[in-house]
Amino acid sequence: MSESCGSDQARGVIKDISNLNIDDLVRISSFSPECVQSMHDHIHLEYKTWYAFKKLAADCSRSNIALHGFAMFFARAAIECLADAVYLEKYLVQRGGVVQPTDIPAPKARYTICWSDNPVEPLGPLRECLKMEREILEDTNRLCQVADKAHDYALQETIARRFLEKETKHVKNMGDMLQEVARVAKVPGHGLYHLDKELRVKLGKTPWSKSNKPHSVDHLLEHMASEMASASSI
Repeated sequence: MSESCGSDQARGVIKDISNLNIDDLVRISSFSPECVQSMHDHIHLEYKTWYAFKKLAADCSRSNIALHGFAMFFARAAIECLADAVYLEKYLVQRGGVVQPTDIPAPKARYTICWSDNPVEPLGPLRECLKMEREILEDTNRLCQVADKAHDYALQETIARRFLEKETKHVKNMGDMLQEVARVAKVPGHGLYHLDKELRVKLGKTPWSKSNKPHSVDHLLEHMASEMASASSI
């Protein structure tokens, strides 16, 4: 009789657990609907930006343009946007949320992005790229503000740690790229070729990226201190 009673109790517990929404148990109160919606909005923005950078990478690979360094540069930017979107989706699920796919508009529907080949005109697309990078940074700040308002410090710390410093750097690097291209475009063809060649050598990495990192000052000081120590030992 006691065995039967124990089995009934076990079945009752299993039934109770089976009827629960486990996501509700995982999701803490500070992860508010506003936080969830803000995450969805930012994920959508990352996907739209990925699509735009992907389009530019394809444009630069065309034989009429053949700027393969710039193609690598935009491909890197596209891959990073895609990785960030997937990261946020996985984080959303970890917090008890549900991923909600949305339609991604073609780049021209959102941004006037097209790398002209007659003549090859890079300034327009790069200006739009700077706008996109700024939009991502501003939306990242907004997401942090929403998390702070909800007192969801886990979300705030995650966004600040993974995104804020990186996106700030991307905005500066893209602004520098726009200025570099504006400078070399004064002599059509030749300057753009050399800048593209430099990007090819760096496999699409921004050549001056390290110079824009505040932490580079620490490395410089360490190097200077090491040189001074070496000189004093002679």
